[in-house]
Amino acid sequence: MNTEDLFTQNENTYEMTTYEIETIEPQPQPKHVSIYNHKWFNWGAYLVLLVALIVLYILHFTAPKPHVFVPKEIPDEPQSGEIVFVDLDVINEEYELVTILTGDIKTEMSKQEAIFANKESAFQKKYNQFQENMNAGILTQVQMENAQKQLMQEYQQLEEDKDRVFNNLQSRQAAALLQIYDSLQVTVKRINLERNASYVITYQSQSPFLLVTDPAKDITDYVLFELNRSFKK
Repeated sequence: MNTEDLFTQNENTYEMTTYEIETIEPQPQPKHVSIYNHKWFNWGAYLVLLVALIVLYILHFTAPKPHVFVPKEIPDEPQSGEIVFVDLDVINEEYELVTILTGDIKTEMSKQEAIFANKESAFQKKYNQFQENMNAGILTQVQMENAQKQLMQEYQQLEEDKDRVFNNLQSRQAAALLQIYDSLQVTVKRINLERNASYVITYQSQSPFLLVTDPAKDITDYVLFELNRSFKK
């Protein structure tokens, strides 16, 4: 085989190979989208969106809302900021209503204290006599038991009577003090309509929380005058 025949053969082989490759090359096939897959995708997206909306709704209406400070409305003009005080010791000593309401209670309390002091003294003598008789051995076992029982009953009755009487007096005193305080409060408010102080506080020597006082801020005399004016003839 000469050179020309070899070249011709190789050329024919190349052409044949090229032809075979072109004939077996796969052609692109059109893609087919299933209509069922497309619908399932739409339903899935819809469900996800629906769940998200429900979660947002629940969070909006069930989540704790932050507390916001709302200042209260003040119908009147603000007051002056002044602080004045009333001496309750002076009121208790010189207010006529205090004497009227508490005078009888104090008298009755002193009377009852004397009565029960005598009863307790008489009971103490009876108990001492019982101790002497018991130590002397002049009481039988039955007599001693009966005497002890009787003394115990007398003592319990004495304590019950004492508690009942003094509790009643204390209740009357508390009611009187409440009436006095109410009248004091009404008078102070009426006076302060002109003074326009922001605070009116009370002061007593037994609870001296006012360490330093300004006489110009003491309205006790004015309050006492207004309190007693109704009792003046």
